[in-house]
Amino acid sequence: MKICSVKIENFKAFNSVEIPLNPKFNVIIGENNIGKSTLFEAIHLWMLGYKSLIQANGKSFYGSNTLRYISFDSLYFLRITNINDVFHSNKKTASITINILLEEKIYSLKIKFEKPASMGFYLRVKYEGQDFKSLSEMLKEKGLNLSNSIFIYHTRPVFSTIKNEPFYNSAQLMKKISLGKTYDVIRNKILKGDPSERKFIRLQQRISKVFNNQVEIRFKNKNLQDEEYVRITVKIDNSKEVDISLVGSGILQIIDIFSTLEFINRRDNCLNILLIDEPDSHIHSNLQSALIDELRTDINNQHFIITHNDRLINKAEEGELLFINKVSLEKGKIIPIPKENYNNVTAELASKMFSLNEIERNKIIVITEGKTDKKILEIAWSKLNPDIACPFKFISSGIQIDENTRTGNADSVRRTIETLSTFFSDLKIIGLFDNDREGYEQFNSLNKEIFTPQDYNSIHRKHLEKNIFGVVLPVPIFRQQYININSMKQRYFVIEHYFSDEILQQHNMIDEPIINGVSIYEISGKKNNFSQHIQDLDVNEFGNFSILFQYIENLF
Repeated sequence: MKICSVKIENFKAFNSVEIPLNPKFNVIIGENNIGKSTLFEAIHLWMLGYKSLIQANGKSFYGSNTLRYISFDSLYFLRITNINDVFHSNKKTASITINILLEEKIYSLKIKFEKPASMGFYLRVKYEGQDFKSLSEMLKEKGLNLSNSIFIYHTRPVFSTIKNEPFYNSAQLMKKISLGKTYDVIRNKILKGDPSERKFIRLQQRISKVFNNQVEIRFKNKNLQDEEYVRITVKIDNSKEVDISLVGSGILQIIDIFSTLEFINRRDNCLNILLIDEPDSHIHSNLQSALIDELRTDINNQHFIITHNDRLINKAEEGELLFINKVSLEKGKIIPIPKENYNNVTAELASKMFSLNEIERNKIIVITEGKTDKKILEIAWSKLNPDIACPFKFISSGIQIDENTRTGNADSVRRTIETLSTFFSDLKIIGLFDNDREGYEQFNSLNKEIFTPQDYNSIHRKHLEKNIFGVVLPVPIFRQQYININSMKQRYFVIEHYFSDEILQQHNMIDEPIINGVSIYEISGKKNNFSQHIQDLDVNEFGNFSILFQYIENLF
């Protein structure tokens, strides 16, 4: 069994949103306080409602007209202060629908949560549709009952574990895990994952693969009947053997995740959901890729991972990356981002967009082909307008995390603004392309389903719904020979050509003409050095940049 989609209505920050899910991996990203953790909470609340609807025999549900209740105390996993916080915009009813795929049939399991007028500390629970009965009959055929067919496990960032952990039975352990308190029962999970041998061979292998070091886990209790607490030690490579409570937070989080997985793997033919909250919190960046690779070996489980980390984001495969943002919430559907449109470039730039302050968010965001273009434009504005605040926020494209080392290009600009158009609805964004062959080809390749058609008489294309533009550099009169407006191939104008040939020659930026007898020169020098030296140029040398700045401002 797998969850193929979730629909949430009137729950906390969500008005109404549908989320299609990958049967194996779901990587969930988004800015702070947008609803990533709320998705986890919705799944937990659905599960709580599901359990309340099961009759004591575990084989059937109560009738759809039979009212069931869950108390406010049971909602400890929700970040709320009173019962009203469960609902969106002061509404009194919320619903969560989990669509489960089992043997090519989808069971739509919608559970409604209502606030009774006279009961301020309870939620009334009921379900809709015939799929609940159909599911119970199907599970009965497989020898499962409703109580032991769906499991949800939640791991959170682990800062430390308790020093003395008592022995728990399976039911107590399951309750702790379902509460998201896996860090309280790490030792018990380790024991239950290997109940007979207690050598933890598979668990050690998995953790060792992630850390690329030999990790040994040892059970130290000799007399289980007389000892109250579980004693487990950890030894990494040649380091000293220590109690598990004394290891670092990084390895503790890895042990927590994989001990949970070893425990899950004993439950076959069930819906096993693993919710992993920010696995990158304490794990060194070099280990994060290995963590995802090892998690992927668990083909029987469905994984949900919340992360803000670029390395983990880029491990997502096609259909696995879900970006929760204002635009998708307004539209009521979160669509997986195509892998080809989400890479290091857009992950870093999206992160940068989220960190903009209010003043910066009101500026025009200009995505340049690289770091030197960004620097040239910043200097040009400051030279031309020394006493005026710049209306632009220049950001360079490129795959490097460090903006000072980025080497972007026209392709990265195109991919970036196409992807950012799915994230933001309130920002003014320009994707700035050189007016050369490569830049114009990428400008022309902007997705025709979301940008206006290409027109040889125009140097910009606008997003059909948002203030996002692709723009090729406007060409000043003295450089008109650098472009043939009826051709993509006969275009040679790049940002350095706004300077005069005299300045470019002084800084060794041009060589022989591209075409014999025609004064068209390709930029061939070291652009980074040039961008550092132009600060000393006279303001008159920057006059041609006013054409570009004015053109962009006029678009808005």
